[in-house]
Amino acid sequence: MHSFLGIWSAEYPSAIKHYLNTLEDYLNKLKNLQHVFVLDDVGNLVGWYFDFQRNGERQFAILLSASAKNQGVGTYLLSQAKQKHDSLYGWVVDSDDCLKSNREYYKSPLNFYLKNGFKIEPIRWDSEKIKTVKISWHK
Repeated sequence: MHSFLGIWSAEYPSAIKHYLNTLEDYLNKLKNLQHVFVLDDVGNLVGWYFDFQRNGERQFAILLSASAKNQGVGTYLLSQAKQKHDSLYGWVVDSDDCLKSNREYYKSPLNFYLKNGFKIEPIRWDSEKIKTVKISWHK
């Protein structure tokens, strides 16, 4: 059975693995938090979407297992969110040079978001471990 932590560990860059230690505290502090979980035919978790209010913006994140990628799951989650909200904001790793825990390179989802109507904002959040860009979508 896939778990949230298993998907995070397998699919996200290993440079942000340390965030798992504080994830529950992080989620508990978010305002107006909403979750959507996606299960496969046998009940395994294959996707997680959440959005929340921060700094006057509706921010979101999507986490998909390898088995859910290129299957329309992410597009479906975004379409549902777009029906509920007038705008969405997120942070995306915008390079393909980060390693995952299995030593494969992480593929940036930036092109996926651009194909789904998101725009790149002129705001970055970069650290020595990971580099991200802010994205937005508006009705």
